[in-house]
Amino acid sequence: MPGFTSADELLNEFATELRQHTYGISSFTQPKVTLSPLRAESVVTLLDGAAVRVELSGRGYTALAINQANVVPGNQAAVVPSEAFELLTGLLMAVSPEFQRAMHSHLYSKLLALSDSEPAPEPIRTRKRDAKAKAKYEPEAFRDSIFQLIENVDPTDDSKFTSVLDTAGNTLDYRRYGDSFFELFVTGGLIAPGGIINYDEEYGKFPFSLFVLASGDDPLAGAKRWGGLIVKLTRRYKYLERMFAESTEHILKHIHRYTEDENKMLAIGVGVLVTDAFLTLEPLKALQEDHLTKDGLALRFLTDMLRVFLMNNDINQLHKSLVRAKVGRLTEFFPPNKRDEDCFARHFEAEDMPVLIELHTATLTLARRNEFVDEVSSILRDAKEEDIDDDEEAEQIQATNLKVARAAKAAMRANKWEQHDTVSLAWDGIMNAVNWSYKSEQFEAQALVQIKRHSPVLEMLTTEPKSEISLLKHVQLYAYNEPRLTKYFGRIVLELYNTDVLSDSAIIFWATKGAKPEGKSGFLKQTEALVRKLEAMEDEDDSEDEE
Repeated sequence: MPGFTSADELLNEFATELRQHTYGISSFTQPKVTLSPLRAESVVTLLDGAAVRVELSGRGYTALAINQANVVPGNQAAVVPSEAFELLTGLLMAVSPEFQRAMHSHLYSKLLALSDSEPAPEPIRTRKRDAKAKAKYEPEAFRDSIFQLIENVDPTDDSKFTSVLDTAGNTLDYRRYGDSFFELFVTGGLIAPGGIINYDEEYGKFPFSLFVLASGDDPLAGAKRWGGLIVKLTRRYKYLERMFAESTEHILKHIHRYTEDENKMLAIGVGVLVTDAFLTLEPLKALQEDHLTKDGLALRFLTDMLRVFLMNNDINQLHKSLVRAKVGRLTEFFPPNKRDEDCFARHFEAEDMPVLIELHTATLTLARRNEFVDEVSSILRDAKEEDIDDDEEAEQIQATNLKVARAAKAAMRANKWEQHDTVSLAWDGIMNAVNWSYKSEQFEAQALVQIKRHSPVLEMLTTEPKSEISLLKHVQLYAYNEPRLTKYFGRIVLELYNTDVLSDSAIIFWATKGAKPEGKSGFLKQTEALVRKLEAMEDEDDSEDEE
């Protein structure tokens, strides 16, 4: 649950939640705590065999990874959800149909027990509509109520301030006026249509707002103080946390109406809350509108916010946060005429933020690699969908391989890839094009047929010893991470040898010196007979050469 103040509080919450769900999980590991940022992790094994790595932080419960290696066929868990869940129940339901069934069965049993022990309920009485529901929507009146509540609170007394507003939640309609509440908390006033901030004529700016607290000599310290108030106020009223994210997006849409100093304070405040895992980067997507990017406002805001985030996080954590929030490429925050690599590099060099240039370069490289893999898969799938006679199949496969080979050469020229890099990507594209059967006994045949059909492409990309070794290592990792193929690794290597993709010297080198640690012992055992045969053949050739 968001808003933890200590590791003990976090552990107690996590352990309690895990114990309450024993009806739907097989086991779980003792949660491990990381203090900066404060979070805990536990590996939860579900009834269907899936192992889910669960994290509890200020954002809530998040699935970091799902290992489906032991999942019973037909009960596969869902893909890793990107969002955080307030309750562990919601997360487990999202990733496991088997857990859903167990939970429903558990609830049904409890209902049966209650029906046997409790008397029949009294008839439901219809209640008259609350006058509150009929009240007009009056954000100004709500603002005045807040000001009146804190009229006698010292502007430096954060504890009393949060206590007063916490108690006021019993009478004030925070749920209805959530947007007004946070507009007041961020800007110090209410945002009128068009983005103009209207301040109270009598009281002025809200004294505990971000635009007030961060306006001093140390904006970061003021923003951290403000962030602490936000976290404390939403700890009791959990629905306010979701409303704050929505309100933040609304507030960011109007940065063209704020002053330069106000935008800087807002960027620092958002950076503080993202660093504390209270807020995701998703609200930043509001800045990608043309009227905010064309004059560089969105870029200036992004730069200031990322500078705060990178004070306490590394570039890998930033990349994960961007991916989870589906923000897209950082170039989308640049003016439309400056979204090229040179402008990106010049901007962040001037801002002394070289790690962002490295991240951008790595992201582009990964995107291009994925595009090539998708292109290969698309070519092969399109060829399969064509309706042809059996007599024409061989010609079609040859034409398809030629098309893939041309695509590979074009990608190598455009991206300056080496052969040993390209062959691994080609392998991924070829295997991704397989329409895997639901019957596990057919996996081996499907894989071997796919390799045999498109081995000419792999052969063209393995004319160098380094490329052969690179492919074999990649196939090892692929089989290790793909449960469908793990036990057929030996047969796959044999097929690659029989189709002249791999040479005997490459296989022997891999077995004796080049195998990766992942699954090494099992894979060496699968290829043991083939390696012995190849070594014997090599010894015979050496003997003949000596004679």
